[in-house]
Amino acid sequence: MGYGDGMIRFGNEGLDAIQSATTGQQERYQEIWDDVHTQLTTLIEQGQVDASIASVLNERDEQFRREAGGFDDSVSGQNRAMRDVQSIGNEGGSAMVRAAGGGR
Repeated sequence: MGYGDGMIRFGNEGLDAIQSATTGQQERYQEIWDDVHTQLTTLIEQGQVDASIASVLNERDEQFRREAGGFDDSVSGQNRAMRDVQSIGNEGGSAMVRAAGGGR
């Protein structure tokens, strides 16, 4: 798909990197919270932390999961939008190459 001395190309690698990074971040903050939750639960079960903390921990866990779910939905929507941009860019780039080459 060349035109003149250069190449006509729609580069979307940056969008792929953003999608991978946000997915990795989602997985990481889930791991961190799950680890903290497990450690605190263990301390409560061992009697090293007052048992009344258990209800607060459960409330915080529910809150975290609600808010994380909303964030996850937002990230998923962002990733869908980026895939759409990639598709549109690829289609538009192909159309420009065909037009530059005299095709349709």
